[in-house]
Amino acid sequence: MHRLTVAEADRDFAGLVSRVCSEGVGVELQREDSVVAYLTPALPRSPLKVGNLAAFLKQLPKLEDDADAFLADLRTIRRELPNYA
Repeated sequence: MHRLTVAEADRDFAGLVSRVCSEGVGVELQREDSVVAYLTPALPRSPLKVGNLAAFLKQLPKLEDDADAFLADLRTIRRELPNYA
């Protein structure tokens, strides 16, 4: 678990919350010499950890003839969901 001071967490709290959510990491918040709070993900989104991502991607099937159709689908999704581009 990572540890930050309350002041460090305050500088970019929204970014810290995003990291906790996306990476599934927990953070201890420290004031002076004591841990005063924990910031942890509410629920795990996936059992896959960031450190295992490369191995997971290597085991996926390769895109062959489907690559162009897959790219077109991704572009469509990005147009329809601009917040996820």
